[in-house]
Amino acid sequence: MKNFNTSRVKGKNISIFKVLVLFFLFFVMVSFLSADSIIDRFDKIFSIQKLKFKGKEFLSTRVVKLPENDPYAKIVNNNTIYLDYLLVNFAKKDYYEKLKGISDPEKLKKEFIKSLKNDKKFVNLLKEFEYYYVNKNAPAEKKKIISLDRVIEIATKFFTISNIVKDRYIMHLCVGINLIRETEKERLPQVEAFVINTIFKDRRSNNRILDNISEVLKRVKKLNLGLDKKERLLRTQGAFLVLMLENPKLKKLIISEYKKNEKYLPFAIKGIN
Repeated sequence: MKNFNTSRVKGKNISIFKVLVLFFLFFVMVSFLSADSIIDRFDKIFSIQKLKFKGKEFLSTRVVKLPENDPYAKIVNNNTIYLDYLLVNFAKKDYYEKLKGISDPEKLKKEFIKSLKNDKKFVNLLKEFEYYYVNKNAPAEKKKIISLDRVIEIATKFFTISNIVKDRYIMHLCVGINLIRETEKERLPQVEAFVINTIFKDRRSNNRILDNISEVLKRVKKLNLGLDKKERLLRTQGAFLVLMLENPKLKKLIISEYKKNEKYLPFAIKGIN
């Protein structure tokens, strides 16, 4: 009778078992990601509540960060302003009056998410947004190509001079109130969202790249742009836009953020080395 080395057989069995377990986990992970999508997380990402101000009710929406163990946490948590911009500017608002009449918070949220999922334009924008995050090896040839000058031009229009109070200029930076709608005939939702997300991330950073906005405002203040307040405000905005368009730090910020996220973005910027 031949002697069998049982320890060797056991070792082989254990190795095979480990390989099978790893393969199974990998298969489950891939299946989970491919079957799942950002659309399926609308109820976790988008929130709505009814608020009151000076006796009037209004609906307030916001983007909520996902738990770190969620496969989509990186996509969502690094792009909260991006997603908020798409929500505020490109989701249909025909649900607003209907939702205002709902007092139950849970029902309000349910109907809100339902309306977003039925909004084909908004859903397609979110699918476009997530595509290169999920499909990292997808060919980039399908991406829309935008020039760097065009991206910087769009960026300048988020800096709004909203008022002049005793020679003090009030600058406004907002996802909803800006100059985009009034000046851009061809809308570029993904580019616009990327730009405002980039600016806000920089504003919240301890190491700002775009740290010379006050200097730009000081240059505008040196100009005598009119005695009439409305005309002066209009000319001030125009002068400020031109100076921001030529601001090297704004250009540096756009390039820096683009290079960090280039493979994930649904568009490509031409003119960056």
